[in-house]
Amino acid sequence: MTLRRVGETAVPRGAKPGFDHADVYTKGSASRMYVAHTGADRIDVFDCARATYIHALDGHPGVGAARLCCYRASDETLVAQVAVGQRPNGVAFDTRRMRAYTFDIGDPPGAGCTATAVDLATSAVLATIALPGRPRWAIYDPASGSVYANISDPPCIVVIDSGTQLIMRTIDVPSAGPHGLALIDGLLFCATDAGELIVLEPNGIVRQRLPLAGVPDVVMWDRDLARIYVAIGSPGVVQSFDTKAPRLRETIETEEGAHTIGWDPMRKQLWGFAPRSCGAIVYQESA
Repeated sequence: MTLRRVGETAVPRGAKPGFDHADVYTKGSASRMYVAHTGADRIDVFDCARATYIHALDGHPGVGAARLCCYRASDETLVAQVAVGQRPNGVAFDTRRMRAYTFDIGDPPGAGCTATAVDLATSAVLATIALPGRPRWAIYDPASGSVYANISDPPCIVVIDSGTQLIMRTIDVPSAGPHGLALIDGLLFCATDAGELIVLEPNGIVRQRLPLAGVPDVVMWDRDLARIYVAIGSPGVVQSFDTKAPRLRETIETEEGAHTIGWDPMRKQLWGFAPRSCGAIVYQESA
């Protein structure tokens, strides 16, 4: 095994269990992990160096109300709130043009799904983009200036031009329920509800199909290590894959229901968020 469990930290409980969508902020030797605590209507914040819970950013009903909240990362000051589509379920960030794209699953979920393009300099909505189905994970590609977003049904990936905010094309995914998504060395790694990790060329050609241990959620990856990590809530595991010559490296236990993970690239640590025990579990990756 290369992933070793090295720590865990408890989190104050909310009205209901549940975590979703985690990401990290790094500056110098410091890093903080952020995770949506959906059962507590807040964002939980952790110190990665000490693997400890710090505090919460409160006031986010369901962490999925019809708005995009923008914070200044250096001091966590709320600088803007922008109305977007109903039930935003993911965000992609165009670092070049300073635009954010929310992916909105509609109300009821699956009805009237949209992507909302927001200019972060002015907090203005630039476009509302109709989607062909319920969106999942989304990513921005700085090389092409494109946003890629998984659509669960019909199973496909939409490609949005961040300059025009138009869908340029769709890529068929030959596996039900695309969920987690990463763009690695020009290839799309798509984890699907059918229990597969599909490796695709951007033109839609399938390079590889790798079996998963269950229905996946988010994926995280590290360029230096050439590894991608797939979170699977049931059974509670994370599976690690090599991305250079795609293959399964290992499967580690987390906790039943733990479908959210975050990655600290500075420390090469994987964070798993456990809803039953209401805490974060930290794993150290070795070479």
